Amino acid sequence: MSVYAERVQELRKLMKNEGIDAYIVLSADPHLSEYLPKFYKSRAFLSGFNGSVGTLVFTQEHAFLWVDGRYWLQAEKELQGSGIALQKQDSKNTFLRWIKENLSKDTKLGVDFALLPLELYSNLNTCVTLVHKDFIKDLWRERPELPKARVYAHERQYCSFDRGEKLALVREKMEQLGAQCHLISSLDDIAWITNLRGDDVPFNPVFLSHFLLTKESATLFIHEGKIDSTLKTELESEGIVVRHYDSLMQELGRLNECSLLLEPSRVTTLAVQSLHSSVRIIEEINPSTHIKAAKTQKEIGFIEQAMVEDGVALCRFFAWLEDSINNGEQISERDIAKRVSEFRALSPYYVNDSFSSIVGFNANGALPHYHASKESFAYLQKDGLLLLDSGGQYKIGTTDITRVVPIGSPNAEQIHDYTLVLKAHIAISSTIFPSNIPMPLLDSITRMPLWAEQMDYIHGTGHGVGYFLNVHEGPQVLSYLSSAFERSRAKEGMLTSIEPGIYKKGKWGVRLENLVVHTKVENPKNTEYGEFLYFKPVTLCPFEPSCIDSKMLSESEKQWLNAYHKEVYTKLSVPLREDKRALQWLESRCREI
Repeated sequence: MSVYAERVQELRKLMKNEGIDAYIVLSADPHLSEYLPKFYKSRAFLSGFNGSVGTLVFTQEHAFLWVDGRYWLQAEKELQGSGIALQKQDSKNTFLRWIKENLSKDTKLGVDFALLPLELYSNLNTCVTLVHKDFIKDLWRERPELPKARVYAHERQYCSFDRGEKLALVREKMEQLGAQCHLISSLDDIAWITNLRGDDVPFNPVFLSHFLLTKESATLFIHEGKIDSTLKTELESEGIVVRHYDSLMQELGRLNECSLLLEPSRVTTLAVQSLHSSVRIIEEINPSTHIKAAKTQKEIGFIEQAMVEDGVALCRFFAWLEDSINNGEQISERDIAKRVSEFRALSPYYVNDSFSSIVGFNANGALPHYHASKESFAYLQKDGLLLLDSGGQYKIGTTDITRVVPIGSPNAEQIHDYTLVLKAHIAISSTIFPSNIPMPLLDSITRMPLWAEQMDYIHGTGHGVGYFLNVHEGPQVLSYLSSAFERSRAKEGMLTSIEPGIYKKGKWGVRLENLVVHTKVENPKNTEYGEFLYFKPVTLCPFEPSCIDSKMLSESEKQWLNAYHKEVYTKLSVPLREDKRALQWLESRCREI
């Protein structure tokens, strides 16, 4: 019996002893983050599945993991021996739907309310009897400690607003919504408002905390010792009082006869249950989410500078890779991940990677979120395709880029697939669209070249990106699979990824990703129809000419590609002028098609 099967067995004993009929384990922390501190990786502890998302549901007879298409192949492999069955999540198959169809109001469903979004509580409470239970604390005997990293200030010269100005911006939105108080538990919002950064969550420069804002006061709830006395004094001088993390519930319990603004998908049930009945809750998206999503011109300038730093690192990396392959060196996927980080770390602005690099050679590249491990990885061998999805956290911006390069010579089918994905990338990158359009509506434009050949990919086309914050950061999402239409309207200044792909099981994967800034159309042909935007690429790295079939490209697609490569060369050739080998690599990839 595997260790995971044993843990499931232990869980079922606890459920039976406590009279719990079913139990949910969410991928969550008290801040409902996407990336979690090790302390909160309960789903991986119980199941062995290490993807970034997924929901476990247990009864005495069943054990299921719901996960979306990015992770189906990975989950099938990692769940073996656990006794947990994979549920392939899509719009018709969700854990919530299964609960509604298979459980009843008499069913006692256990879940840790400290990790349960208020929004999900409202949905579940209509069909089952919810019980607040944390069984993980009893099962996980050698649990990692909570992170203790110190919090630090994001230097003022890199920020568009000081803390007082950001508090004023949020308070203005609160007043418009009729809110006297505002509870914020989402870490990216708190880091943005306070101009602080941390190291509590891998790859995201955030810190575990809550924030309570009223018209007169601002309180940051954070663990003892994470803010030094100098920074604490600085915060207090700007109107932010520091309190212990665990005092949040007590402070919320003191609120009386007021209106409290919160985002139900980003605040937990346990926090809200501590409120007095006289508190009127206003459920809206956090105002800071929309404010920080639209980057200022100052931030865009720094982001463009970060892209130069990133592009230089990638040119040096790919030149090294080409030389190493030609010299017959044995290189693994794990070597690739290490080396690309080392080249990024040469930048004076670099802090760390923005996520764990996805390095997939041939068949491994067909797994959209594959990660090489000590136990399982591949060596690069001719001939094949290498997919590299990586990014960096710089003090001046966050990067995320995917490129595919051949190891040896690509074959005709690989060239076809690469060119088809490139056509999809160019299709959406060339699009002009109305400001405020719900971004999921634009996704079909990307997929048209693939749909024409009855092909598709099982993930979204794009996500929002923070400014030296989370690499996945809304509210925008470019995916027809998303239902977040109202909150994901396109705004000028947003930073979004574009990353179509083709994945062929057992063969290879192709994904091509740039970050783009939503930019106002200059000199519009018409003005009476409102404002129009386009996606301006800011990522700087050439596409692979040896994988492109120019006969498959239209003249307009060639023009787009040549213009992009011209800009890449112009911006990267100067900082690379002392590195002749990297410059040579850049020149060879940026020639006109």
